[in-house]
Amino acid sequence: MTATVNPPTGAALSPSERAALLKPITFPKPLTILLLLIFLALTVWSLIGVEISPQKLQRFFPNIIRFVGSLWPPDNSYWLRMIDPILATVQMAFLGTILSVILSLPFALLAARNTSPHPVVYQTSRMILNAIRAIPSLVWAIIFVAAMGFGPFAGVIALGIGQVGVLGKLYSEAIEAINPRQVEAVSATGAGVLQVFAFGVLPQAMPLMISYTLLDFESNIRSATVLGIVGAGGIGFELQASFSQFQFKQVMTILIEIVLLVTVIDQLSAFVRRRLI
Repeated sequence: MTATVNPPTGAALSPSERAALLKPITFPKPLTILLLLIFLALTVWSLIGVEISPQKLQRFFPNIIRFVGSLWPPDNSYWLRMIDPILATVQMAFLGTILSVILSLPFALLAARNTSPHPVVYQTSRMILNAIRAIPSLVWAIIFVAAMGFGPFAGVIALGIGQVGVLGKLYSEAIEAINPRQVEAVSATGAGVLQVFAFGVLPQAMPLMISYTLLDFESNIRSATVLGIVGAGGIGFELQASFSQFQFKQVMTILIEIVLLVTVIDQLSAFVRRRLI
C-alpha cells in the first residue's frame, strides 16, 4: 500500500497569483510600440551611417586571416628588449594613479552632497568632473605631448588629470553612501572639519575608495599602453614603432607581453582587494 504525499501548502498559489499567471498576453501599449519603433529607426539609421556593406565584410575575412598569419611566429629575440618599456608603462600608470588620487580627493568632498559646503559648490564641482571625464585620456595625452614633448612624463600627467573625472565621481559616491550618524557623533565632540573627515567620513568610505583606486590603476595600465602610441613613451611607443616599420612578428611579441602584463596586474589587484577589503 503506497502512501500519498500531499504537496506542501506553502507552495500553493493564492487566487490573485494564479490569476496573474493565467492572464493572457495583452497587446503592447502605445508607448511600448512607440519606443520599439524608435529603437528600430535608430538601429537602421546607425547601420546606414556606418556604411555597412557585404563587400567590405567579404574583404575583411581574407585580409584578417592573412594579417594574423603574418604575426606568427613571434620574434623571440625581442622578449628581453621590452623589459624597460614595460617597466616604464607600469611606472607611468602608478604615478598617474597617485596623481589622480591626490587631485580627486578635494573634488570628491566638494562633489558629495553630504560634505559639500553649498549647493552651488556641489553643482560646480560636478560640472568640472563631467567636463574632465568627457575628454578621453588619449586626447589628454595628445595635449600634454604637444605641450611637454615626447616621453612618459607627459603620459603621467595625462593619466593623472584624465582620471580625475572618473575617480572624483566614484569617491564622491562612496562618501555619499556613508552612515551620517557616525559623522554626527564625531561632530558632537567638538571636532573640526578635518577631524570630522579623518574620523567620521574617511574610515567609512575607505574600503570603497581603495577598491576604486585599484580598479583605476588597472585601467591606467591598459591606458598607458595606448598613450605610448601618441608619443607618451612606454610599451605603446614600441608597438607603434614596430607597426610603422611593418615588423609584425615584433608586434606579436609586444602584444603577448601586454596581455601578460595586464593579466598579472589584474591578479595582483584582485589579491590586494581581497586582503584589504
